[in-house]
Amino acid sequence: MEKETFQDAWYPADTVMVAIGQGAVQLTPVQVSMIFASVANGGYKIKPHFIQSDQPDNHWRTSLHLKPQTLATLRSGLRAVVTSGTGHVLNAASIPPAAGKSGTAEDPPRSSHTWFGAYAPFNNPEIVVVAFGENTGGGGGSTAGPIALKVLEAYFQTKKK
Repeated sequence: MEKETFQDAWYPADTVMVAIGQGAVQLTPVQVSMIFASVANGGYKIKPHFIQSDQPDNHWRTSLHLKPQTLATLRSGLRAVVTSGTGHVLNAASIPPAAGKSGTAEDPPRSSHTWFGAYAPFNNPEIVVVAFGENTGGGGGSTAGPIALKVLEAYFQTKKK
């Protein structure tokens, strides 16, 4: 792919860069939300659809066949990002316990893009949020994290009414 797309060979360093979401990785916020939803919902890839779809579950939901230990590790790590990592902004009393991950994607020579993906409540997920800041600079936790928090707060405040 690299040679065809970028007219260059694939080097071992490219593999490392892709593994951390840099280099040739290109994802939309909807694609990132599908990744977070897969972890939140117990390992199912969800095809975006209207909630009142008349299609059966198997039309828009596919098992990824993740091992329970793999899901537990992913969920634990995403929760730790909020409780003691770059996503501490979501460790807020205004929302139920949440899990998430920050991200910063370089875009030279412009400022970096910032990301924050989250779901809540941690133990019984209802909502996935992905906040993206195009060329906002800063870090994902400090720039996109507060945006994700505002969306989660609005969701849970509306739900209480």
